[in-house]
Amino acid sequence: MFAGIAARIGMAVWLVGLTTAFGSETAEKYPNILLITVDTLRADHLSSYGYPLRTSPTIDRLAEEGTRFSSAYSPIPLTGPSHISLFTSRFPQEHGARVNGYAVGKDSKWLFLPQILKRFGYTNAAFISAWPLNSRLTHLGKWFDTYDENLTRSYQVFNSSRYAEDVTPVVTRWLDGRPSESPFFLWVHYFDPHDPYHLRDEFTDFEKSGHPNNRPDPLNKAMAKRIRSYDSEIGYVDAHINKVLKKIDDLELRDSTLVVLTSDHGESLGENGYVGHGRALSQGIVKIPLILRYPGVIPTHQVIDDNVSLLDVMPTLLDFTIGVLNTKDLPTTFAGRSLASAITKNEPIPSRPIRYLSFAGKKGWMPQKILPTAFSGWLAQFWITAERIPFRMGQTAGSKKSIWDPQGKVLRSFDLSVDPFEQEPLVLSQKDRTYSSHTKPLSRWFKATNLSSGESRMSKRDVEVLKSLGYIQ
Repeated sequence: MFAGIAARIGMAVWLVGLTTAFGSETAEKYPNILLITVDTLRADHLSSYGYPLRTSPTIDRLAEEGTRFSSAYSPIPLTGPSHISLFTSRFPQEHGARVNGYAVGKDSKWLFLPQILKRFGYTNAAFISAWPLNSRLTHLGKWFDTYDENLTRSYQVFNSSRYAEDVTPVVTRWLDGRPSESPFFLWVHYFDPHDPYHLRDEFTDFEKSGHPNNRPDPLNKAMAKRIRSYDSEIGYVDAHINKVLKKIDDLELRDSTLVVLTSDHGESLGENGYVGHGRALSQGIVKIPLILRYPGVIPTHQVIDDNVSLLDVMPTLLDFTIGVLNTKDLPTTFAGRSLASAITKNEPIPSRPIRYLSFAGKKGWMPQKILPTAFSGWLAQFWITAERIPFRMGQTAGSKKSIWDPQGKVLRSFDLSVDPFEQEPLVLSQKDRTYSSHTKPLSRWFKATNLSSGESRMSKRDVEVLKSLGYIQ
């Protein structure tokens, strides 16, 4: 406990010191940051990532104007935990938000990206589009001057999300009225193309991209219909991203703005009999787009094929903004690595396994109010144990990928260079001689990083909303 208090005091002293050490003169030298996260956007349905249909002309153009990472991975396929990992450069079991509805604990020693930027003079604004990023649940709002979470669209019986057409106008209005004396960090979160997939009729007649169609055929008519609707949602949100980027150009902010486009996770559309995300760790779910544009600094038409993680985004952004000398003085560490030198100097990215995991989460709502206090506390602790045990763990090293089910004691391995759609796994059980040597590294990694259980402020209504979105069974 005392160590945690000391760490918080140390961070507080450091943050106060920044206010004195860095004034507005220094802040004016920093570039603006536009971070666009598109929920549930799998990389391989973008034409710039090889999709046979031109679903994403705006994102494709952004990739041409900057640098695209062809093999970026999400640390966890859940909206809240993944975004918190993005903003802390820490795995979910480190920051504690392992499932939707949980925030980083009050005694956390990790700093958040907007928290750091704010102390360097940035004006922070966020426009989010889904309930799992509600500030009351995630506590993310406290690091932003504006945290717009006016969710106007109902799914089932709750106003739990909003469409791109609801978000884009308030974003462009904010850009028009933004404080001009300081750089800005603007985070725009789009929930399209998350389930339920709406068929956007104006985005169904895609021209061919020129990439060969070597993908497996849909398993059935339902899957084909699902893919068509999902692709139309990509075209729809792509058109709205174009409007935001056009506003940046109209305000003559293009050359002074670092743009980052990525996703929290992807989506399985029926491959291997699975639809959705949250538990499985297939390529369609964990492989995400990552594109950066910063005119005059980041090379254009560049593609980097090394495996990278969403955890690398925060240290990379800090390198491109407040600078590497300042980041070395930060009272925090990162699980990710800065990719700045790889982007600007073509330096090799050190080889490392890229890891990701999923948690089972709650199976329902624990009815504590109808139980005696003596029993409800004990049972509540028992109820959440599933959140502390990974449902799946996986890693990618080069072209080799493995997914481990620690409860079922099964490991599936793939060679993505010859089996990119993961249709021919090598399956190992406890009985196999090499099972232990393959699973021990993942087990050791999780034990070494299993640091925090996070904090929940979910009400019964929150649970019902997350159920309606498919995050709680």
